[in-house]
Amino acid sequence: MSVRLSNDRLSLEVLPELGGSVVRFDALMPHGPEPLFRPGRTSSRDPNSMGLYPLVPWSNRIVNGGFRWRGRHYALAPNLPGEPLPIHGDGWQQSWEVMRASKSELVLMLRSVWQPPFDYRAELRYRLQGSHLAIELEVTHLGESPVPYGIGLHPWLVRTADITIEAPAQGVWEVNQAQLPTRWRPLEAGEEWSFSVASSLPAGSVDNLFTGWQGSARIAWPARGLGLDLECMPTVERYLVYSPGEEADFFCFEPVSHDVNAHHFADPLAHGLVELTPGQTLTQHWRFSCFNTSARG
Repeated sequence: MSVRLSNDRLSLEVLPELGGSVVRFDALMPHGPEPLFRPGRTSSRDPNSMGLYPLVPWSNRIVNGGFRWRGRHYALAPNLPGEPLPIHGDGWQQSWEVMRASKSELVLMLRSVWQPPFDYRAELRYRLQGSHLAIELEVTHLGESPVPYGIGLHPWLVRTADITIEAPAQGVWEVNQAQLPTRWRPLEAGEEWSFSVASSLPAGSVDNLFTGWQGSARIAWPARGLGLDLECMPTVERYLVYSPGEEADFFCFEPVSHDVNAHHFADPLAHGLVELTPGQTLTQHWRFSCFNTSARG
């Protein structure tokens, strides 16, 4: 059963039993609701058809059937049909428990031992505050040995012909056919993948991680008179952009804590993973602020 939050500016619908996913996030306009995240359906059993889901205890793909940590190998099985590698952790595929719900706030909890060595308790909070949607994800490691964690969000946003993104970054990871990083390169001002100023999405497909970000972004739909400002607290240095191409009605802008396949870098902690010892907690806040483009410029 979905849970609805609303105020005079925004409405939010969440499906706790489907990964704590957002079904709808709409701006309430005089003519009716306008979707900010791609609308999902409460009847769907696929989180990838929703508007947003949390990423915990890691983001994106991990190769080689798992990873080694402090001398031990931890096996991870593929968890998505058609995808040969384990992807996006396990929080998005589990049922979250409703801890508290009001008209403006929803608090969900997940206790997971689904994929060892990740043994954790997570709390996911959605809150509407005027024109803002605040999201907080907190994960506490409960296992006996230290384990590297990563977190993030996977929003599916509405794509229109005039969509623009402003999210200055220093560089981007090029990828192979398996969407795994092969080479980091600096971004040049004015190139197709540079969002240092408000820019259109590439016409072709993109599924790449950008680094050297300062944790704030602006997404605008000028023809609809709407925009979203995203702020990450503490600052997040990485985001992924995913879109099959200009024919798609969505794109993804994913603020994440670590690089793709960071578990296999020589120094995973230098690439954003955070080692948690028993009882330690990792917390991230995000705020999506809806605005009128004609008023903000």
